[in-house]
Amino acid sequence: MVTMNQESVVGRHCRLVRPVRDSQGRGRFNEEPVIVKEVENLGRHMYLVKFDDGSTTFLFPSEVSLN
Repeated sequence: MVTMNQESVVGRHCRLVRPVRDSQGRGRFNEEPVIVKEVENLGRHMYLVKFDDGSTTFLFPSEVSLN
């Protein structure tokens, strides 16, 4: 897993564009998580996001809209 340009979106809030499940299986939608890390893994560009309750999950850029 390679960390991308951390300056670009890290620390920004994003809005979920469709319902997603976090790493613990909870459904998420009406939330605006913070982008913690931008990574490239196996040719896939992803964001590690952190929700208000502290849980994190990886999302694809197509699953979020940057604020």
